[in-house]
Amino acid sequence: MTTPPTSNATGLAARLARLDRKHKALVFGGEVVLFLAVWQVVVGQWRLVNATFFPPPLSVLDGLVDLVSSGTLTEHALTSVQSWVTGFALAAAIGIPLGLLMGSSLPVDRIVGPLAWTIYATPMLAYQPLSKAWFGFGTGPVVFLVVIAAVFPILLNVSAGIRTTNPSLISAGRVYGGSRFQLYRKVLLPSTVAFLFAGLRQAAVMATIGMIAAELTGSSTGMGALIMRTSNTYNTAQSFAAIGLVVLWSVAMTQLISGLGRWWAPWTRTGGRS
Repeated sequence: MTTPPTSNATGLAARLARLDRKHKALVFGGEVVLFLAVWQVVVGQWRLVNATFFPPPLSVLDGLVDLVSSGTLTEHALTSVQSWVTGFALAAAIGIPLGLLMGSSLPVDRIVGPLAWTIYATPMLAYQPLSKAWFGFGTGPVVFLVVIAAVFPILLNVSAGIRTTNPSLISAGRVYGGSRFQLYRKVLLPSTVAFLFAGLRQAAVMATIGMIAAELTGSSTGMGALIMRTSNTYNTAQSFAAIGLVVLWSVAMTQLISGLGRWWAPWTRTGGRS
């Protein structure tokens, strides 16, 4: 009697889920190496795709070396990092307290909630021309779009987390004489940590998207400007190198936030996993 394919797939998924963090990283690394090897063979060796438009990994590596050796990468990367960090910090400073207020106060939620969802539902690219008119050229429009992209995942996740707080915990805090500030600090905020870090992870990805979208047009420096410039001159190896660095930055930031979440709230490490 043969084993159904679905059973084999389920068993493999279960074994992968039981792997510890180190072995999961090894599996992921193996997948990346295999993907790059196939890419190199198909494009670099067999030439089934025009390398001018889709360069193989070794050509992308050469493009990265050229960017580093010429100093071009440093200038553009520092500009993007500065814009990203500034915008993300502003988004967190706005989204966390406002999310706490929305989740714990019905009047605030009725006033701010519809406006927040309306702005969040609007494609961020629609704000790009206006950002140039409002903030001119330079890093101002980039920081603005990063804030717009990142603030709402934080705000809405924190607000949702506050609403899941056990009412008995809030009542107990009030019975023991806890002030409103103490309830926020001792009850509401700890109970919404998982939602907070989920929002921060989403915001990190959205902030990167907003940054690149803003830099692609109207910016002379930044990773988006570098991607646009190298693409326009058909230097696609450098374009792919820049795109790869942006992806690595986004993944690194989400992993850093996840690590901070596990350190700050270790009880959330295995929550919801079986």
